[in-house]
Amino acid sequence: MANDIYAQTQAFAAICQAGALIQDLANCGTWDEDAAAILIKSLATDSTNDLEQLYPPKYLKKGYFSLVQCFSGNTGEQRYLQLAKYVILFVRLERKVTKSATAAERLARRLSDNTAEARSKHLSVLDPDLIANLSNIYKSEISDTGLLKFNIYGKKNMLQQLHIQHKIRALILAAIKAVILWRSAGGRRRSFIFKRSRLVECANTRLKQI
Repeated sequence: MANDIYAQTQAFAAICQAGALIQDLANCGTWDEDAAAILIKSLATDSTNDLEQLYPPKYLKKGYFSLVQCFSGNTGEQRYLQLAKYVILFVRLERKVTKSATAAERLARRLSDNTAEARSKHLSVLDPDLIANLSNIYKSEISDTGLLKFNIYGKKNMLQQLHIQHKIRALILAAIKAVILWRSAGGRRRSFIFKRSRLVECANTRLKQI
């Protein structure tokens, strides 16, 4: 999968989709359940070889669209400028998490344990208990450790609601997973500026196919 521009685009679209869903939650208190489910579900697998199966294109439309809007250079809309900042923070956060082998192993173990528990209880992908557990994992393994300050912008009355906080934290974990997959496909922060137009082109192609 290394240096596969199509795989890079798919993983990068998943990163963008996580950020877009966070914006929806922070401002409206709602999320597209199908779009959220594939991201949350990705946390339950260790596979990095079949992104088509992990991120079915028809459920990644929001991510492809957001990728194009954020990085085509044709929009200065505040929403997409903010979303681009989230994407940059996701990439930085993944690097900080994976830089420590101990931290990365502990996070992977807790996610695996959470998946096993959810399956034993027959919880659905977006079950509130599963989302709350993911939120607690993010808080204890990332937020409370001070790895990176991650400010979420939105309406105060939305951000104060506990169930929305849980969903946002779970989506940040899913974004970290997507960044890992993007890197596995050859994505690099330094080379992003040179590949940005190709990512946008591939995303546009995907949108036409969906």
